[in-house]
Amino acid sequence: MKNIIKYSTLLILLCLIAVLQYIFDSAKSKSPSVSPFVPKATVVKAANLGLDSASSSLYWLLAIQYFGAPQKDGYQKFDDYIDLATDLDPKFSHPYAFATLVMPPQDLTDEAIVIAKKGIEKAETKWEIAYNLGLVYHMHKEDNVNAAKYFDIAGQDPKAPENIKWIAANYGSRPDIREQTKLIWQGIAESTNDPMLKERALAYVYHFELMSFLEAQAKVYKTRFGTYPERIEQLVEKDILTMIPKDPFGYNFVIDSDGRARIIISTEK
Repeated sequence: MKNIIKYSTLLILLCLIAVLQYIFDSAKSKSPSVSPFVPKATVVKAANLGLDSASSSLYWLLAIQYFGAPQKDGYQKFDDYIDLATDLDPKFSHPYAFATLVMPPQDLTDEAIVIAKKGIEKAETKWEIAYNLGLVYHMHKEDNVNAAKYFDIAGQDPKAPENIKWIAANYGSRPDIREQTKLIWQGIAESTNDPMLKERALAYVYHFELMSFLEAQAKVYKTRFGTYPERIEQLVEKDILTMIPKDPFGYNFVIDSDGRARIIISTEK
C-alpha cells in the first residue's frame, strides 16, 4: 500500500512538473524574457513522500531542457535548478560535474565554482567534479594554484581513470598552456560517459588542434614569402591551403607577427 501511494505521488509530481513546464513554455512564447519558477527543495520534499532521489532526477531533466534552449535571462536560473536537484539528492554527482563545465562560458563562473565545491563535499563520485573545477580555475580564472589543487584532488581519487591521474600528476609540467589545456579537455572526452560533455570536450580538442595547424601553415607561408600572412585568407590565396577549416565554436583567426594564431572575437558565429 505504501509503495502504491509513493508511486502515485511520483506520478502526480511528474504531471505537476509537466504542467509547470507547459505554463513556462506558453509564457515564454508570449514574453521571451520570462524566467521559469524553480521551487525550493523544502517545498518539493514536503510533497514527494520521501521520493527525493526521483524528484532530483526529474528536476535534473528540467535543468537540461532549460539549458539546452536559448534563454533571454542568460541562464540565470540554471544554478537554481542544479541547487534544487542536488539539495534533493546531494550524492547525485552528475549535475555538479556538468554544471561546473557548462556554466563558465555563460558568464556564470563564480556560480559554477560554488556548485563544484558543494559537489566535492557531498557527492558520491568526486573526481570528475574536482577535475572540472581544476579546468575552470585553469581556463577561466587563470589560477594555476587552485587548478593544481583540484586536479590533485581528482588524481588522488581511487575511482579516477588512469588518464585523469596522469594529467593531474603532470599539470604544470608543459610550458605551452594551449597543449596543457588540450590535454585536459582530451581527458574529459576519454573519461566521461555523458555524450553532451564528450561532444563539447572533443570540440575544444579540435579547436586547439586547429590553432596549431594554422600556425604550422603560417610557417610554410613565411618560408615561401618571408613574412607571416597579414590575413588568414592568404593561406588559401597563395595555395598553401584549399580552404580555411571551420572552428567548432565559429571563431575566426588571425596570425600575429610572431606566428601565433589568435581568435578574433566577433558577434557573428
